Amino acid sequence: MMKNMFFFFSLLRTSIRASIHRRGAFLIESMLMITSNLIFYLIWYLFFLHFDTVKGWKIEDMIVLITIGSGGYGLMQICFGGTKKLSAAIINGDLDPFMVQPKNLLLHVIGSQSNAKGWGQLATSLIMIFLGGLYSPFDLLLILIGVISAGLVFTSMNVIAHSLPFWFGSMQTLAKKYGDALFLFALYPTNIYSGLLQIMMFTLIPAGIIGYLPVELIREFSWVKLLQLITAAATFTSIAFIVFYSGLKRYESGNQFGIRM
Repeated sequence: MMKNMFFFFSLLRTSIRASIHRRGAFLIESMLMITSNLIFYLIWYLFFLHFDTVKGWKIEDMIVLITIGSGGYGLMQICFGGTKKLSAAIINGDLDPFMVQPKNLLLHVIGSQSNAKGWGQLATSLIMIFLGGLYSPFDLLLILIGVISAGLVFTSMNVIAHSLPFWFGSMQTLAKKYGDALFLFALYPTNIYSGLLQIMMFTLIPAGIIGYLPVELIREFSWVKLLQLITAAATFTSIAFIVFYSGLKRYESGNQFGIRM
């Protein structure tokens, strides 16, 4: 286990260096991402000038939501940027080089690439912390827990979506659209939904776990909410590993040749 983690962090360091090597492209991508996120925040700011609350949420809660959502998504892009290439690797048989190495296969694959856009997302998170005045050590600790949990759920759901080619063949486009949709849903208050749609926001599209639970935790801290958040993140992470390695058995049996056809 320790060897796997040591290898992963070494791989991550190499991937991050590669992602920021082209400084011009790195800065442009990061600035565009920051600008896009700030425009999104400005729209909500103007909205709350006319409406005091949305289902009990104020602009301060939206700031926390954007902080957690952007930070978690950025964490996934920086640390697990290879996630979005997973489906292509399955279909093209590109997992073979990773399988001959005595490392954790999934961590090796998703940690083999780092996306420079993630730094723009993390920078947005820091800007939101400044705008929201979230300076207290306790708030910062809860935000850190929220960002890590959100990053794990983002990564887990993308791993699950990009593992579907093990069973259903070429689905890169659908998996990518799912990942993008999850990010968008995560930046909206989950409490605006009701009934079956709200249930979906905590299961099939767990935007509520990514954003709603951390915001509610910061709004009114309780150990129960903290346990719910950590348990949910751990559960989705476990499911992602189970789905991937269940599908990998089909890949090892030579099924990838049928997928290519």
